[in-house]
Amino acid sequence: MKEVLNMKCPFCGENLIEGDLRCPNCRGLAIDFDYFENMDKMREKYSKSGLSDLSKEELTFDEIVTIYTYIERADHHGGDGEVSDGCREDGTYSNLSKRLKEIKNR
Repeated sequence: MKEVLNMKCPFCGENLIEGDLRCPNCRGLAIDFDYFENMDKMREKYSKSGLSDLSKEELTFDEIVTIYTYIERADHHGGDGEVSDGCREDGTYSNLSKRLKEIKNR
């Protein structure tokens, strides 16, 4: 059974369901508006700094949303696709996808 999160969709306000990166109501993407601060907390929690290393941990749904948001914002603010390209090449996206499936299927 999927767990309904305390996390609300930033667009329509509906509760998000764990394991789904899109709102079941409006199909908006889950976004972490405090991603920069939350990335710092994750780096401290797991004692890892790279996205690839972090993606190999047993991340929570919220932490996965934070990483996806971080990648998106990094590309937007000057990466010109470099960060997301690197994440495809080093397995970060693959690791995050596998972890999402684990969360969704529990």
